[in-house]
Amino acid sequence: MRWLKQTWSSQWLREPTADELKGLVDDLLNEKVMAREAQEMGLEKDDTIIRRRLAQKLRFIVEDTAQLAEPTEVELRQFYAANPAHFETPGKLSFRQVYFNPEHRKDAAADATAALGALSANVEDDSIEGDRLLFGDSFADTDEQALSGMFGADFARAVFALGPGGWRGPVKSGYGFHLVLVTQRTATAPKPFETVKDAVLAEWRSAKQTELSKEYLVELRNKYGVEIDDSTKAALGPGPATNVAAQ
Repeated sequence: MRWLKQTWSSQWLREPTADELKGLVDDLLNEKVMAREAQEMGLEKDDTIIRRRLAQKLRFIVEDTAQLAEPTEVELRQFYAANPAHFETPGKLSFRQVYFNPEHRKDAAADATAALGALSANVEDDSIEGDRLLFGDSFADTDEQALSGMFGADFARAVFALGPGGWRGPVKSGYGFHLVLVTQRTATAPKPFETVKDAVLAEWRSAKQTELSKEYLVELRNKYGVEIDDSTKAALGPGPATNVAAQ
């Protein structure tokens, strides 16, 4: 009854009247006896919604249990050392670009290649004019993630593979073709452990949660004797399973 009152009050911002409380009690009792009768009749069997809800509740319990684990300082430092990419200041580039728009040109790739020859002979040649691009022609201290957000992952990856000095390209993006001159590069640098200790702990707990959940699922499959028959294996084909639920 205390729970019913609290639930009602949080929703309606007042205490229930005596009649309302009696109605709440009646509704709860009716719900419970009908749920029990439904179980007696086997109505929960082969019900996708109920199965998923039960599995979800168990998953929450397993994940909460994983959160109780506390690493030692040594374990945290080992995790930090084993996952440097998670705890580093990303490298950055400063570069100029000349853009060639395929919507405005008969052969934008060929025009870009021809312009590259002229720029290679004279890096500071200002007579080469490309097409207008909303983002502009100069970029300062841009990391790969930001560049990927503007031009796409393939373009960002290709540009970050270039060394400073000299025009390169054409590099293709979702907008067209680009000639790129990297003027400055800042290398990726690890962040000191002491400054990212909280982030390391959060990452460690997440990884531990995934590890314990996988181990628990293996135990459950063994407990219930789960086997995948040959016809199913043939239909699935080789390769690891994808976690579709997570996606």
